[in-house]
Amino acid sequence: MTVRKLDDLTRRQIMQGMVAMAAFAVAGSRGALAQSANVTLPVISNKKFEGAKVIVESQSGPVISGPIQIFGPIWEKATGATIELVTYPFGQMFEKLRTELSSGAYTSDLINYQTTWGGDFMGGGLMEEVPEDVLKLVQADDIYPIFRKAMSFDGKTYGLAYDGNAHNLFYRRDLFENADYKKKFSDQHGYDLAPPDTWEQFYDVAKFFSSFDWSGTGKSYGFVEPMGRGTGGVYFLVGRGVSYSKKAGDPYVFFNPDDMSPRIAEPGWIQALEDWKKDLDAGPPGLAQYGFSESRPTFVSGQSAMITDWGDIGTLSYSEGSKVKGKTGTALTPGASKVYDRTAKDWIKPEGGSNHAPYLGVTAWLFGVPVTAENKEAAWDLAAFFCNPEASTKLVAFPDSGIQPSRAKTIQDPQPLIDAGMDPADAKQYLEAIGKAVGHPNAVLDLSIPGSGEYYNSLDVEASRFMAGEISAEQAMKNASDAWNQTTDRLGRDNQSKLYKAALAG
Repeated sequence: MTVRKLDDLTRRQIMQGMVAMAAFAVAGSRGALAQSANVTLPVISNKKFEGAKVIVESQSGPVISGPIQIFGPIWEKATGATIELVTYPFGQMFEKLRTELSSGAYTSDLINYQTTWGGDFMGGGLMEEVPEDVLKLVQADDIYPIFRKAMSFDGKTYGLAYDGNAHNLFYRRDLFENADYKKKFSDQHGYDLAPPDTWEQFYDVAKFFSSFDWSGTGKSYGFVEPMGRGTGGVYFLVGRGVSYSKKAGDPYVFFNPDDMSPRIAEPGWIQALEDWKKDLDAGPPGLAQYGFSESRPTFVSGQSAMITDWGDIGTLSYSEGSKVKGKTGTALTPGASKVYDRTAKDWIKPEGGSNHAPYLGVTAWLFGVPVTAENKEAAWDLAAFFCNPEASTKLVAFPDSGIQPSRAKTIQDPQPLIDAGMDPADAKQYLEAIGKAVGHPNAVLDLSIPGSGEYYNSLDVEASRFMAGEISAEQAMKNASDAWNQTTDRLGRDNQSKLYKAALAG
């Protein structure tokens, strides 16, 4: 295998990428390299491709591309083919791939891409449909329905799920089970201390754990999450916004699908932004500028009672130096105690007291074959090597893979995580919570139409202005909405409407 790392951006520039999640894994690669000697992936076909070279483009590792580099030689030995792995920093990956694929020239046989880019790549006619025999080979029926939907565009399947993503709440189970803390909290708030079910409860709990030095270090905070501009923090604002705005049965949370008028200036989104700022006083100093490289170490080092994040926290909880191994619980992210009804133009109380709308931010990383590929059969065989049930289960537990569960089988079996070093109670609760999020009837797929990054960047910019005290929440969301309209007009309103509907139709 040969590897070419086209990392011409500085770390600061990479951090300014919109979905910097994977770039900021805090665990080193030493654990992954050590464990690879004890882990193998199955070869699931008997095809031979002697002398063929498969060019694979992926994100700079260790996450996402790391497993290709570590386990790819198994496939090479079995098939007689070779892999040339080309990696890009996340901050430049989308533009690199879009430019190459749109040129019509042969540049790769297999790529990793996010479903966020589906409108450009799938909807743009740049990707091959997945052959039926490959779907059968990887047992695609075992993939969670919402991720199978993310593999498709306008009724056709263009990718294989390599990784599935959802936001969850991670909390210090030992703190929540402490009898003294439970009594103290109950006396103060009149209800029991538990993982918060609403954002109001989230604030109560975060404020409570920021009010005394439970860690004994002088650095004891209620919560932490990425909030800074250009760090990927905007995804956590979106995660809050959808809980106030997403009613069951209506998948169109970002736009009116008929005229593409943005919905982010509605009261639900404004409420979410106001909550975000209010919560700052329960977190560490400088939280408004935090990215993953600050939030994850803060939690894993034992300084925060809660964190909202992707599933990476699960494997980081048992990484080298972790202070939270055996102490990390996982739950759904909080819901909203009220939800905005855009038909009635008023707030309504949800059934059960909270409106949960789990956000599948950066819904999935896929393997896909460009229409310009020259070694398509070998490329699909390699993709199947990484995307079959057994491989998926092992990669979810593998340190630094960046792979979270996308299959029912993986979510139902905690043993691989336990074998990898995760506490049994942590592993069981971790998978159960992820299963609840990805299987939730009101779950929200990420935006995946052309211009998605531009839409999110506009929201990121205006939200940061509100957080800095420059403008009101209402003005921030109006400004972002105006910017979204400009992007839509530039890309073509009718075509965006068509693609938005197609993306959510699956």
